[in-house]
Amino acid sequence: MTVWSRLGRVSLAAYFWAFIVFLFAPLVAIVVFAFNQSPIPTLPIAAFSTHWFSQAFTDTHLAGALLRSFEIGAATGLFATALGIMASLGLSAKRLHLRAIVVAVILLPLVIPYISLAVGLLILLNELNVQITLWAVFLGHVVIALPFAVLVVFPRLRSLDPALVEAARDLGAGEIGAFNLVTLPLLLPSLISSFLICFITSFDEFAIASFLAPPGEPTYPVFLYAGSRTPGLLPELIAIGSLIVVGSIVLVVVAEGGRRWAERRLAGEAG
Repeated sequence: MTVWSRLGRVSLAAYFWAFIVFLFAPLVAIVVFAFNQSPIPTLPIAAFSTHWFSQAFTDTHLAGALLRSFEIGAATGLFATALGIMASLGLSAKRLHLRAIVVAVILLPLVIPYISLAVGLLILLNELNVQITLWAVFLGHVVIALPFAVLVVFPRLRSLDPALVEAARDLGAGEIGAFNLVTLPLLLPSLISSFLICFITSFDEFAIASFLAPPGEPTYPVFLYAGSRTPGLLPELIAIGSLIVVGSIVLVVVAEGGRRWAERRLAGEAG
């Protein structure tokens, strides 16, 4: 091994560990400070306490914002994934005119700044005399989540063997029956991944929610931004943030385990 090769390996390892520290140090810090008895997040920590967790859940405004984000995120994940399935089926058709334009339109929200999309949606709703409600936030989140659903579901759909669907039809199943009995179960791992990505995209989104959420009904990111400038709310936000961090890690681990289990089961059934 030459000196340059060894230097390259050392530099790559140093970059990797620096990246890990940069990525996870804030997460560790927010979990640690969530148990700080003092309302000011400073070191050293004099005493540990779970006081801020109980106080956070008794705050109806904070709990309401968190619940709204969960509901909108779950609805966005389900609806965007369903639309992603339909869009993927359409894109996988053998004869599709202007395929490149259709793909570009579906993926367009990936390159449009969310703030521009939020302003455009707000102007459109005002011109149509539509009252601003949480439904507007939900529809805006579906628009930005749909490309992620298509990017997850479509490659999985293209990788399926068409002979399986043809065999189901030869055995008497119709198009819908073949889809429900063959295609849909094989798509299950990608559907779980799509739902989680769309849910997280919606739950974390700030720009669209800040423009389209009605007064008095903020989502969690909007409430977090406003509350971070209020010293009295900061410890509660840190406590909820730590729960979200831990919950996200658990969710990713469980989802990955479920995805691998589903793939092994499908592979066993196919074999």
